[in-house]
Amino acid sequence: MKKPSINLKDPRLRVPLLMLIIVIAGCYYWYNQVYSPLKIEKTKLEKELTAKKDTLRIIQALKPQLAQLRMELNAAQNKLDSLKSIFPDQKEVPKLIREITSVARASGITTTRFNPMPDVEREYYIENRYSIMVEGRYHDLANFYAFLANFTLIINLSSMHIATNPSISISREISGSDLASTVLASFQMTTFSSRK
Repeated sequence: MKKPSINLKDPRLRVPLLMLIIVIAGCYYWYNQVYSPLKIEKTKLEKELTAKKDTLRIIQALKPQLAQLRMELNAAQNKLDSLKSIFPDQKEVPKLIREITSVARASGITTTRFNPMPDVEREYYIENRYSIMVEGRYHDLANFYAFLANFTLIINLSSMHIATNPSISISREISGSDLASTVLASFQMTTFSSRK
C-alpha cells in the first residue's frame, strides 16, 4: 500500500488548508478577545446581582419595621426638643430677659437689675448665672417666684435677700396705697446649658 503524501504546493490542498488556518486563527482571536472578556463580565455581573438580591431581601424583611422606626424616631425627636427647652444647647440671654420681663409684668413686679455673671463650667453642663433685683409688693413677689418655678427652663434661685423698700414711707404703708413697691428683692438665678 502506498503512503499518502501531502503536497502543500498543490493548489487544491493549499487553499482549503489556508482557509482552515484562517478559521482557526479567527476562532482563537474571537475566543480571547470577545468570548473570554464577556464571560468574565458575566460572572462579575452575576456576583453583583446575587449581592443586590441579598440586600433586597434584607430590605424587604426590614420594610415592615420602617413605620415603627419612623414613629420611634419622631417620638425621640419630640423628646429631644422638649429636653432642649429645659436644658438648651447654648446660653439664651435675650430670650431669658424677655421671659423674665413678661413674668414680672404679669405678677406686677418691676425688674431693676438683670446682670449676667460669669458662667461656671461643670463636667457635663454649664451654669449660667445672673444677678437680679426686683421691687414690688410682697404678695406680687410671691407670684413672681411662683411663675419662675413653673418655667420650662430649669432655674435655681440662690442668695435671696428680701428687704423693705427704703424709699417708701411708713405713712404711705399705713394709708393703704396699693401702688407702692413695698419690698426689694435681690437674688442670683442659675440656668443650665449643655456643654458641647
